[in-house]
Parts: sequence; C-alpha cells; structure tokens
Amino acid sequence: MVRKYDQDHREALGAQLHLPLTERMCPLCGHIAMRDYHHETYGRTTPSWINYLWCGNCHAYSSSFTAAERKMVESDPLLTQYDDRISEVFDDPERLLKILDGYWKAGSLPQVISRRPRGR
Repeated sequence: MVRKYDQDHREALGAQLHLPLTERMCPLCGHIAMRDYHHETYGRTTPSWINYLWCGNCHAYSSSFTAAERKMVESDPLLTQYDDRISEVFDDPERLLKILDGYWKAGSLPQVISRRPRGR
C-alpha cells in the first residue's frame, strides 16, 4: 500500500537535499532507499516537470509540479512505454510506483538530467 508523505515528512526530506539521493533516508520507515522520477510536461509557456520522490522500501511518496528552468530529462522510460496512456498510470500511484521500481531495478532510472539547449 502506498502512502503520501505528510508535511513533517516532506520537511525531513527537504533537510536532506544536500545529500545524494542514494544517501537520503525515508522519514517514514527509516530505510535509505529513496528514488526519484521526473516527467516533462508539454504545452506550457515554460518547461515544467512532474516529480515523484518515493521510498523503494515502503512506497511512501511525494509528488510535485515544478518549473524545469534550463534543465531537461534526457530519457523517460515511462513515456517511452506508455506514451499517450501515461495519464492512466499517473492516476494510480500504487501501479506507478511499482512500474517505476521496475525501471529502477532494470537501470533505466535514475534519469539523466542535462542543460536544455537555448531556444527549446
């Protein structure tokens, strides 16, 4: 069963931003098993991302929507596999995290983030 992080959990995660993802501890279960996924959204005036941060052990998670600024995601295995059905996957957090865990174990995640070329 998946569970969203509450405000206290998100604050605890925020205090770990100086650490590499592989060293961050889940504030819910205490395991060092944090994972992340970014999906670029299109049709907006500025580049933006849907972000998921979750624990690979207990599946507690947080999702957010942020500006991507000059950064871009070089690969999105979820988009590659599900394309126009991706919203169906986002609508079911339990299914989403199970799929993302599979990508993580297969080495398709974490994603490579690079600088967006000018004019894009």
